[in-house]
Amino acid sequence: MRGLSRAAGSGADPVILTGGAHPAFAFRWGALVIFDASPEQRAALLAQLSGRIAGPLAVPLEESAWVSGGAERDEISETGEIRLMDLSTPRLGILADALAKSAALSHQEMALARTLDGMEPVVTRLREQGRLGFLSRGLMRAIGAALAARGRANARIQAADKPDLLWEHPGLERLYQRLSDEFELPERCEALERKLVMVGEIMQTLLSLIQGQRSLILEIAVASFILIEVIATLYGLLAR
Repeated sequence: MRGLSRAAGSGADPVILTGGAHPAFAFRWGALVIFDASPEQRAALLAQLSGRIAGPLAVPLEESAWVSGGAERDEISETGEIRLMDLSTPRLGILADALAKSAALSHQEMALARTLDGMEPVVTRLREQGRLGFLSRGLMRAIGAALAARGRANARIQAADKPDLLWEHPGLERLYQRLSDEFELPERCEALERKLVMVGEIMQTLLSLIQGQRSLILEIAVASFILIEVIATLYGLLAR
């Protein structure tokens, strides 16, 4: 979200947008977490931030959780309810960080799955026929999707990193660890990394094969021109 940290006077995530009964937290990389807000309040807040959002998703991805306060200790029930000792801004900020990272990972997982699905026909043809065939639009789209996936990886959310709030509130370390385990953030990060490495390797292989194919086409074209020149020369000699 452009200019959000400057407007809020802070360079750290999350940025507190509203407090009180309906707290809201925004993240500069594009996530918004709102607690106990009506659809109208959500729409109003999104409209307020619309000018700061760059490249919004056509269909925003949502992640929800049931949260309650007044527990003896911070815990997560068997039904998935997140029970907090209180609904203070720091605690809700830690929860917002986990929810935002989980949603971001879900988006990246789906985008990467689409990329792999797009590359599958190309890889299948290469495996079954031993060649790429013509440089079709489908092949170029698959390579473009792979390049885009690698580009997103370079700017991806560091979901395995601890939130900045823990520097000011180290006592919430256990809460963050429980939330990280509940949403499986480390495991999903590792799985995403492995898939990104695989996409990178496939992309490099395809680009190398394309370069070799183009070199072969160029060599055939040069040889054809030479052959035509020789035939033309011989024809001229015979005509004399």
